Amino acid sequence: MTTGPRLRLGKTLVPGVLAVALFAVMAAIVLNTPFESTMAGYPGDVSIISEIGYAMFDMTALQSTEGAIGETEPFLAAFLLAAIVLDAALDASLVLAKREEEGETVTALTSTESSSGATEASGVAADGGERQ
Repeated sequence: MTTGPRLRLGKTLVPGVLAVALFAVMAAIVLNTPFESTMAGYPGDVSIISEIGYAMFDMTALQSTEGAIGETEPFLAAFLLAAIVLDAALDASLVLAKREEEGETVTALTSTESSSGATEASGVAADGGERQ
């Protein structure tokens, strides 16, 4: 007979409680943030991308002066943080794609022999020809 789910108390409950607490903090921040009804835009003749590029390589002499977007460092910081997070996600996906079989690391997209003795795509080379 199957029993119903049980609540595990102790160390296994801590990650769930922390997730709920983080959600509560984020919800409190969003609910208490005043949003202005009018939106402020950027000048139409200035490229935000070029301004960020000039800030990235410290080319302040090339930045536009008339109607310029001053202080583009916050944009640059957000750009660099997004690049670091995406790089970390790519590295983590490669680590998670590896698996171990019989004590040896097997990388993703490699063919192995199944338990019935038949090979799975091991007779075909990457260029479509047959392996020797």
